[in-house]
Amino acid sequence: MRERHRSQETKERFKKAFFALYAEKKIEKITIKEVADLAGFNRGTFYLYYKSIYDLLQKSEQELLDDFAKMIDFNVQFYFGLIDSPDESRQPNSLEHTEYIRILNGENGDPRFKSRMKNIIKDAYRKHISQDNSVRVSKFEYLLEYVVEANISIFQYWFMNRDKDFPRISLKDVSEIIQYVDQNGFKKAFETFADK
Repeated sequence: MRERHRSQETKERFKKAFFALYAEKKIEKITIKEVADLAGFNRGTFYLYYKSIYDLLQKSEQELLDDFAKMIDFNVQFYFGLIDSPDESRQPNSLEHTEYIRILNGENGDPRFKSRMKNIIKDAYRKHISQDNSVRVSKFEYLLEYVVEANISIFQYWFMNRDKDFPRISLKDVSEIIQYVDQNGFKKAFETFADK
């Protein structure tokens, strides 16, 4: 048990070092030596856990997307009244977690990451909504694209601007804006939030 904890801690240090570098430069400019040095280990230790910088990126992305998928599925179920109350533990409230997502969606990030997030959200909606699958491109797909793109965009906007916002806008505030629009429509939302 102690060994597994130490192993997890080592991987977290590599991941943190990698994302610190990834925030500053493109992945092809990041070396294993840089990541290992910043994490406080040598290259040999890096290779115990990862085959390459790209392997570290892929594993980190998958871990984030797995957590994101659980959170989205739970929230979609709550939204459609399939469960009683939202589970706060499924919210991405860790600043480090949101920082990784911000970096992956940023200037040096992986352009495929946003697309993978969108597909997770779409799959969650499709799973919980009955639809006529005989129609190849239905109005439902257009509606789904609109809803998903709007949600991804507002969260991405928050990730990119949260350090500049004054007063500080929390992730909960962003979720409340989305919920308000869903329940009251855009016109009422613009009237309500125009001065805030």
